[in-house]
Amino acid sequence: METNTSKNRFITGFTGLRALAVICVILYHLNQNIFSGGYLGVPVFLTLSGYLVTDHLINEYQSTGHFRYGHFWYKRLKRLYPTLIVMLFATATYITLFQRNLLANLWQSVVTNLAYVYNWYEIANGQSYFQNFAGSESPFTHLWTLAVEGQFYLIWPLIIVILLYLFNKNKHGRLNKKSVFFVAIGLSILSAILMAVLFKPGTDPSRVYYGTDTRMFSILLGAALAVIWPSSRTVKNSDQGQKIFFDIVGLVGVVGMVWLIFTVGAQSKFLYRGGMVLFSLFTVLIMWAILSNIGKWNWLMTNPIFDWIGSRSYEIYVYQLPVFIFFEDKFKNVADHQLLYAVIEILLIVGISELSYRFVEVPFGKYDYKQLFSELYHFMSHTRIREIILGILAIIGGVGILQSTTVNPKQANHTELANRIQKNAKTEKENNKNLAKDIKSGKKS
Repeated sequence: METNTSKNRFITGFTGLRALAVICVILYHLNQNIFSGGYLGVPVFLTLSGYLVTDHLINEYQSTGHFRYGHFWYKRLKRLYPTLIVMLFATATYITLFQRNLLANLWQSVVTNLAYVYNWYEIANGQSYFQNFAGSESPFTHLWTLAVEGQFYLIWPLIIVILLYLFNKNKHGRLNKKSVFFVAIGLSILSAILMAVLFKPGTDPSRVYYGTDTRMFSILLGAALAVIWPSSRTVKNSDQGQKIFFDIVGLVGVVGMVWLIFTVGAQSKFLYRGGMVLFSLFTVLIMWAILSNIGKWNWLMTNPIFDWIGSRSYEIYVYQLPVFIFFEDKFKNVADHQLLYAVIEILLIVGISELSYRFVEVPFGKYDYKQLFSELYHFMSHTRIREIILGILAIIGGVGILQSTTVNPKQANHTELANRIQKNAKTEKENNKNLAKDIKSGKKS
C-alpha cells in the first residue's frame, strides 16, 4: 500500500466519532435499561486522546528534535481548565443555594478534580459508579475520566521522550518509533490483565472501572495506532481494492461497537474480562478507517451536526450529569414524564454547553495569560455581564466549598428517600447477619 507523509492534518471524522461517543453517554444516563452499554462512549474518548496526544508528541519530536513538556501542559490546561473550573464552581454554587444535602465532601471533590486525581479519590472513599442513593448522587461522578486523561498527559509524554531519546535512530537514519509502539502494547496488555484479575464477580466493580491502571489500555491502544499510522500519513493513489478494504475495516469496527453497546451491561463479567478491551480494538479499527481518508467512513463521520456536537463534546460531557441530578431532584416524578423530561434535560445540557463553549472555552483558550494582571485591573474598572456572572459563581461557589469543610459526611442532609433506602439497606444487612447465625446454630428461621 503506497502512502505518503505530509504535515499534520485535522481529522474531521474524529470529531464525528467524538459526537457519537458523547451521545452514547447521554443516552446511558437518560435510560440505563434501554441503553445499557452507553457508558462505552468513554473508551472512545480515551482511545482518541491516546492517539492525538501521541501523534502530536512524536510529530514535534521528529520535527524539532525535542519536546517542550511545559508548553504541552500549558496548552492542555489552557483548553481544558477554564471549562472545568467554571463547571465546578457553578455546580458548587447550585449545591450551596438549592441542594445542600450534597454539601458534604464538596471541597474534596473540587480539589481532587483540579488536581486530576478524582478517580483515586472515588476509589479511596468507596464511591460506586453503579449504586447511588436517590437524591445524594454526586454530580461529579463522571469526572473520573478527566482524571485518567490528566494522569496520562503527565506521565506518557515523559515515557515517549525517554524512549525516543534512548532509541533515537533506526538503521535507515529515521526516528525509531518501534519502542513506543511495543511499550504501548505491553502496557495495554498489562492493564487488561489487571482489570481481569482485580474484577471480583458479584461485587461492585467500581475499583476496576475507575482505576487508571485498569483503564489505560484504551488510551495506549490509541497511542499504538498513532505510531503505525500517524495523522500525516495518507494513502497515495488509492485504488478500488484499498477503498473496499478500509470500508470493511470501518464496518467491522462500527458493528462490533454497536453490538457491545446494546448487549453488554456495565457489571457483566465479559466486560471486565476482555469485553472492554475488545470494544477499544473496535474503536481503533474505525479510527484507522477514518484516518486513511479513503472509502466512506471519514465522509460519513463528517457533517455539520456531528461537527457541532463533537466540537462541544467536552462541555456536553462535564455538564450532563449535574443537569440530570439537579433536574431530577426538583422533579421527583421523572418516571411519569420520561420523554418530556428527557427532552427538557437534553435542551438544558445543549444550552449550557453552548454558552460554556462560546463564553468560556473559546475566549479563554485564546487568552494570553501574560496579560492577566492588566486584565484584572480592566475587570475592576470595566465589568461586563460575563465577568459579573463568573464573579458571582466564584464567590458563592467558594463559600459553599469552604462551608463543606465543616460538614460531617455522616451527618449530611440526605433526602428523605435516600435516608429510607439507607435505613432499609442497614436493616436488610442485620437480618441477613441474624439469619446466618440461625443457620449456623441449626435453628429454623
